[in-house]
Amino acid sequence: MQKLQFCREEWTFRDVIILGLETSTAVCSVGLYRTGVAELEQSIQESHIHSEKLLTLVQQVTGTAGITLHQLDAIAVSIGPGSFTGLRIGLSTAKGMAFALDKPLVAVPTFDAIAESGRQWHTAVKSLVVLVDAKKDEWFARAYRIVDGAAEAAGRLAISDLGAVVRSLTNESSTLVLTDKVSELRKIVGEAVQVEDVHPYCRGSVVAALGAKKAAAGEFAGAAALEPLYLKDFLVRTLPASA
Repeated sequence: MQKLQFCREEWTFRDVIILGLETSTAVCSVGLYRTGVAELEQSIQESHIHSEKLLTLVQQVTGTAGITLHQLDAIAVSIGPGSFTGLRIGLSTAKGMAFALDKPLVAVPTFDAIAESGRQWHTAVKSLVVLVDAKKDEWFARAYRIVDGAAEAAGRLAISDLGAVVRSLTNESSTLVLTDKVSELRKIVGEAVQVEDVHPYCRGSVVAALGAKKAAAGEFAGAAALEPLYLKDFLVRTLPASA
């Protein structure tokens, strides 16, 4: 089990307290955004522990902040793309809390939060690509550019083959690729671009901060109808009949 530690950055624009849940990968992360206060975050990287640890991390974060769940203004959740199981756990937990506490829900695209986290850590980069294995030789991918100190989408979120993504990369050190397959990508691109593991950038505190921006703009999601952004259909496998 790996505890993750991250840098801190304050975003202040109005007095809100937002809880952020990130469960789209092997990282289970809960963060808190509170205006004028340094962010709080608890994260664990381990597969198949989200259902067991998510609410524990929520309790740890709110306990450290000295607040109750009823003091939250909204709940922000990472909605994908990513792990089918992880996204379902995160969204079902966020929905349950939203209904039980009568709090609004904010949907934050997973890759937007990852790109913003990458921008915070790498202040010299001018562009980023978030690239996550979607299995069966397909990849979830989205490009971003840094504009006025924020990660701004430079293309649509898509499922692509690895060759197409590599061809789109600029051969500059100012490009950063965040991926869950570092060694595989490094064999192809060499040292032409920066390649880093995506997992340290899957941060509940960034989900909370982006959620606070959306909340300030009134961009809330309907809890009853909100679904994860899977991009791919479920693959149902049928076991052969017993002899």
